[in-house]
Amino acid sequence: MSVDPAAQPDTSHLRLQIHLAARGGCRGALAERVRELAHEAAATLKSNVSITLLTQVDNDPFPAANPLCRPFDVVLEIETDSISGLDSLLDSVQNFGDSVADLAHLDLSAALVGAPQKLIQSTPPPLRYLYLMRRKAHTTHDAYIDYYFHNHSNFGFITPNISGYTQFHVDAAASSDVAKRLGVGTTVVDSVSELSIESLDLFFEGIGDGRLGIEAAEDEARFVDRDNSVSFLCTTETIVA
Repeated sequence: MSVDPAAQPDTSHLRLQIHLAARGGCRGALAERVRELAHEAAATLKSNVSITLLTQVDNDPFPAANPLCRPFDVVLEIETDSISGLDSLLDSVQNFGDSVADLAHLDLSAALVGAPQKLIQSTPPPLRYLYLMRRKAHTTHDAYIDYYFHNHSNFGFITPNISGYTQFHVDAAASSDVAKRLGVGTTVVDSVSELSIESLDLFFEGIGDGRLGIEAAEDEARFVDRDNSVSFLCTTETIVA
């Protein structure tokens, strides 16, 4: 399976991800605070939204692949099928930064806005791998997305023992505006690659000798600044399906 060369990314859905950097020892407390805020947001939003809480796992093996960048501890994700629904999403989490400032470093946190491309659909998995990716120098965002969507996506389709694969195409300008409105910092990434994982042991068993990872990394060298990207693994909790 692959993406049709003539296909264009789907922009009919809108996603907001708020990535939070917990203060030392506060990951659990921050996740609980964000859970409360997520339920409050759910009460104000219409039915055509989904809300998910993601919390980085202990002893996460993935950040070692990108040691220059700090992973995030807690992520609040809100998604709607209305591309014009950003204002209502933001209204539902107004004063968000102030609400978590005692538990999170807001300057190290970030908001990402864009369109999710659910290339392999799945039910909410127990684990989700997130890879926040930056483009290489002298590569435009549009060229990056074109290659990522039409070519690099093949690695997602052939990765064994995953139940879902999403490309989150990030709008940097919109993300910066939203970050200011929410009172968090900014991180300029071009996309987030996401794999739905039922079991970490099964995932590592599936990739076996690591050859697939090496080939994927070689392909990423064409368009990704791997040194300044970051990957991490989260548990998932559905607040609103």
